[in-house]
Amino acid sequence: MSNASQFEYASQTDIGLKRAHNEDAISIHENLDLFILADGMGGYNAGEVASRLCVDIIAQHIQQKKLTPHLPRMMWQASHATRWVSEAIVHANNEVHDLAQINPECAGMGTTVVMGLVHQDRLVVGHVGDSRAYRLRQGQLELITHDHSVVQAQIDAGLISEQDARYSPIKNLITRAVGSHEDVEAEVREYKMEVGDVYMLCSDGLTDMLEPHLVHQMMVDLSDDLQECCDQLVAAANQHGGNDNISVLLMRVTQLAKRSLFGK
Repeated sequence: MSNASQFEYASQTDIGLKRAHNEDAISIHENLDLFILADGMGGYNAGEVASRLCVDIIAQHIQQKKLTPHLPRMMWQASHATRWVSEAIVHANNEVHDLAQINPECAGMGTTVVMGLVHQDRLVVGHVGDSRAYRLRQGQLELITHDHSVVQAQIDAGLISEQDARYSPIKNLITRAVGSHEDVEAEVREYKMEVGDVYMLCSDGLTDMLEPHLVHQMMVDLSDDLQECCDQLVAAANQHGGNDNISVLLMRVTQLAKRSLFGK
């Protein structure tokens, strides 16, 4: 639970049943009200390097920004938190990409990322790739990110249904990743939080294995105990094949209070 007792956190990551290494990374920073999940890819061990570097660089960037005084924003400007999330992901992209260029063992590595940063009564969610964020509110589970993937583009174009997309042979082919190119465009949005909301970040190792209705039911049934919910979601993904690394991070809003980004 965070120091201000406004949020509860839990997480679990697992190698799955088919992979030799866990290339997912999870990072929770309660003092910053920041939580991050990344799913790496690349050569031998390089995915682990990319995902860990990504979450570490993002956390360092957000911490630095919170400690630095800033002028009040103009009405036409994006919120400080929204800009910080975008900048943090771009900064992580630069670091991962540069390391991949200078280290042959890391050539071609990259990572997805999805993150949440609390800003007063809002949650700023940023993501690149197909790691996802969901919100459970009053028993309803909603996907609040939009996959950057070839299959999602096909769904958007009306070429394939969401159900058929689950069985597509290219369902894991993503169109954006942190570190794979010199530039990256992060998708960043703000969501107004309500007391009782539960937000979930997860890698595709969870959502590829479990049907949406099963994730929904487990979240509803188990969300009173966030750690148990994480553990059971991961266990269920393994029971349904465990084809990839599986990572889940949960955050519950227990109370809301207006507060500054520049200190507790």
